[in-house]
Amino acid sequence: MVLGFNLTASRDASQAFALFKSASKFGCPSAIVTDRLDSYNLAAKTIFNNSKHIKVQSFKDDISNNLIEAFNDTFKDWYKRKRGFKSFESANTLIAMFIFHYNFLRPHYSLNNLTPAQVAGILVDEKAMNNWLLSA
Repeated sequence: MVLGFNLTASRDASQAFALFKSASKFGCPSAIVTDRLDSYNLAAKTIFNNSKHIKVQSFKDDISNNLIEAFNDTFKDWYKRKRGFKSFESANTLIAMFIFHYNFLRPHYSLNNLTPAQVAGILVDEKAMNNWLLSA
């Protein structure tokens, strides 16, 4: 389940802190898996100090970031059809809607055709979902 995103022009420590701070609203995971970007180190240690920070070093590692890379591929396929975003604000709105669709509406084959929200035990009735979609 996608817990947050942080759209920025660069990937430095302040963006890593903002992303992890946003995700921390959902609790403290036992482990965080990231790529080798140094910006994640201090943010992970500070915000998720009780979590194990696993930095994927290569494709041969026992633990991989394949799940997020698969999500990134899905997102890129969707984004390409948009032919770019018209503004930073519209990009944030559309990305939030994509993540809502990904988490709550789109069944995933790897999850036995359930949504990530269903697997996580988050139940949203159809009326609430329609209200959210209309307000977006």
